[in-house]
Amino acid sequence: MNANTSAHTPPIQRRVRRLLATPLLGLLFCAGSAAACVEYGINRDLVLDKMYDTYPEAGRVQFDSKVAARAYDYCPEKRDVPVFMTLEMPGLTYQGEVTFRGDTYPAYAAAPDAPLVMFYHHVAWSEDGPLRNGEEVPGLYEMAPGRGNAAIQYWVVVFSRGGRMRTPPTMTGTITLRAPSEPSLDHQSIVQLDLKFPAATCPLQDKAETLQDVQTAELAVPGSTAKEKLVAIRMDCGVDPPRARMTLSDAGDAGNTGSQLTPTADSDAEGVRVQLLRGGAEVQFGQTWDFDPGVGGVHDHQFTARYIRTNDALVPGTIKGEAVLNVDYW
Repeated sequence: MNANTSAHTPPIQRRVRRLLATPLLGLLFCAGSAAACVEYGINRDLVLDKMYDTYPEAGRVQFDSKVAARAYDYCPEKRDVPVFMTLEMPGLTYQGEVTFRGDTYPAYAAAPDAPLVMFYHHVAWSEDGPLRNGEEVPGLYEMAPGRGNAAIQYWVVVFSRGGRMRTPPTMTGTITLRAPSEPSLDHQSIVQLDLKFPAATCPLQDKAETLQDVQTAELAVPGSTAKEKLVAIRMDCGVDPPRARMTLSDAGDAGNTGSQLTPTADSDAEGVRVQLLRGGAEVQFGQTWDFDPGVGGVHDHQFTARYIRTNDALVPGTIKGEAVLNVDYW
């Protein structure tokens, strides 16, 4: 029995050595995978979506801000890492400089009467600096091993224009960071700004006009017209200058793209219709145009109504038509 036991001892010892080696290799693999910073956080993108009821009347006064952050843990060592950040916002144009915490920063806007926006970065252990649209700017990030590394922050600050401001188009873009000596810090954040303001609206006064009676001889052939009359729809805007998109449509036929109104149900004349003109030219129902007078007060939207002979035979009676002017304020 002793001899048999002694004969099996070496193989058992070899197997033990191999089993002990397996965890050692696993530990070496885990150590290798930790040689990069690990990102954490929940507000990586710079998104500001807000409706403003009020804002400062004076120009270049801050009235809002928003921050996004990228934070990292378990960096391989303690050292300063040069980083380079680029803001790309294609829809913005440079509007001059604004003062923020004693320093000047470039300000941008998406429209002439939109609020001003400026961007800056805050990177741990380096000074705050502006993010300039389309330009790469440097920073310095101090990373350290373990938990608790400081975040890389991106800020947008919103400033008043000076006077009335309006809702601009949605502003979208990106902020990209690269760190040549520590690629695990590389990232890209989305920027999306939806800054909304109440639109100036204006009451409209309905208008009914009666054309003079027309004689058969005045509409002798198809296409002939008679009895032109000015029709003005009044808009009372008060002190606020409106900005709107306007559409004229045929109340009797929403799909009508011509200039002749569909006769109402109580019309009994035939061979004639009411035609509308604007600025001396036949209207095109369903077509839109912009209204941006730049001042408040009372505004009259003028049209011309007249009879027009159609290809059908003339039958005396009454002809009526109704048009709808739709105003979409923005």
